[in-house]
Amino acid sequence: MRRYAILLAVLALVVAACGGAATETTEAPGATPEEPTTGTEAPADDDEEMADGGQVTIGLFQEPDNLNPMFAVQTASRIVRDMTLEGLLDADPDGNYVPILVKEVPSVENGGISADGLIITYNLLEGVTWSDGDPLTSRDVQFTWEAILDPGNAVTSTAGYEKIVSVETPDDLTAVVTFSELFAPALSLFSIPDAILPAHVLEGEDIGVSDFNRTPEGTGPFVVTEWNSGDSIIMDRNPNFRTAGVPILDRVVFTIIPDQQVGAARIRAGEIDVLWNLDESLIPEFQAMEGVDIQVVPSSNIEYLGLNLDDRDDPSQPDALFSDKRVRDALAMAIDRTPIIDDLLLGMTEAATSPIGLGWAAPEGLELPPYDPEGAIALLEEAGWVDDDGDGVREKDGVSFSFEISTPAGQQVRELTEQILQEQFAAIGGELIINNVPAATLFGSWEENGKLKRGDFDIVMDTWGADLDPDAFLTILFTSSNIPSDANNGDGWNFFGINDAVLDEAIAAGGSTLDQAVRKDAYRVAVERILEAGVYIPLYKRSFINAFSSNVIGWSGNPWGQLAWNAEEWSLLG
Repeated sequence: MRRYAILLAVLALVVAACGGAATETTEAPGATPEEPTTGTEAPADDDEEMADGGQVTIGLFQEPDNLNPMFAVQTASRIVRDMTLEGLLDADPDGNYVPILVKEVPSVENGGISADGLIITYNLLEGVTWSDGDPLTSRDVQFTWEAILDPGNAVTSTAGYEKIVSVETPDDLTAVVTFSELFAPALSLFSIPDAILPAHVLEGEDIGVSDFNRTPEGTGPFVVTEWNSGDSIIMDRNPNFRTAGVPILDRVVFTIIPDQQVGAARIRAGEIDVLWNLDESLIPEFQAMEGVDIQVVPSSNIEYLGLNLDDRDDPSQPDALFSDKRVRDALAMAIDRTPIIDDLLLGMTEAATSPIGLGWAAPEGLELPPYDPEGAIALLEEAGWVDDDGDGVREKDGVSFSFEISTPAGQQVRELTEQILQEQFAAIGGELIINNVPAATLFGSWEENGKLKRGDFDIVMDTWGADLDPDAFLTILFTSSNIPSDANNGDGWNFFGINDAVLDEAIAAGGSTLDQAVRKDAYRVAVERILEAGVYIPLYKRSFINAFSSNVIGWSGNPWGQLAWNAEEWSLLG
């Protein structure tokens, strides 16, 4: 099988928190080991046999914008596309690279990486075909690189790929990638969360409008056969998948639902088999459901507030509300996470102190600004924000201290969190206006006038997390060259507008050495600069929480994967 089966219900990773030592855990923070339905692997039942074939229906309360990893950023997109599009490598639950479309993970020891780290040779597996039967070749690797760097393609990011000077194809099964400089995260390219694209399908096409973006040809175990907008995405067994007998299921159907509450009703009624992305607050409700198992997997994801520092109408001018760091510090000091974590999330997580929440690069010992509304008021007064008219909202130079918050619509815990923040900001004289929108609107591309890309927001509440190697995450979200603008055709996701040369240098330093200890130190400096800037306010750590009907077996958790990362191993009880 293309990924390792998980034989034990463990997740051995919180690497950074343990100084490099692995820690086994199967529950979210705060869960108790007496809760057998909270775990990372489907419970086994020796008295029942699995059935070959069948259909599993997954409730997804976000509809992907598209399935091309060059353009999509939504988690919902990755969940679907990971079942059909593959990278050269993937990450296992223990945080190791594992080969997917290649014979082995390149290393200096096996000759796959040159001694100077500038050349990586990938030896592709023999006999791999795309779902239409055409063979996977080294030209596909070369084409993927060319497509990402093509200025005519409005890709999410070119980070890392622009450091490649050539991809040579000495034969159909060998791709030789040469870099202009040492790039430590090189193995993350052409891999998670990216994928290899089929040259024979896309060459000569306008990729931005290609049918591939909705019904891609892939090398994975399933293939998209139908997408009914607003209703469902149907994926059938790939008849040309390289491993006999895999996948076990005949079909996986993603049904688009409006929100978690509808999903809860539908899984209780047996109308869906799997429900994606539950809030921690829903765990007790689902634990009480007969015939439903809960999967809780620690992840690198952080729920955070992002402040818009950049005035996109005039990039040389900062946003008037948040340009003064005293204002940003006051907002951070006005937040009491206790009612969010204890009341809304039932104490099943903990406060986050860093944008890197898991893995070898996650920094230890960082502290949040203390909850101090009186101190926040003093900072605002010092910055000139006063309530002269006594209406409870501060003003300065005729401008009210009033600002919007946006998050993807349809998620109850986030909506309740916004109400808590509304009260806490009101206590210091701020007016928080809630304006939630569909995920596709919030995360839309530059051409689609996405709110984040275009800077059409004050505060965003969202979840984002680093991959196994945090370089791309930090680069895309926080380097100055990744502030979307007309000049760069909207490239990058630094929608905060943070422009810090020291931060840029720290992130660059983290990618320019193979010494992991040095890299970790560099990324700590980067994280400290991000937090000091005050445009990124971490709230709490997120886990992957999903619900499975008890007749679905074979699922397991992976902090570096998504819901269906091992869907080829799923089956139904007979």
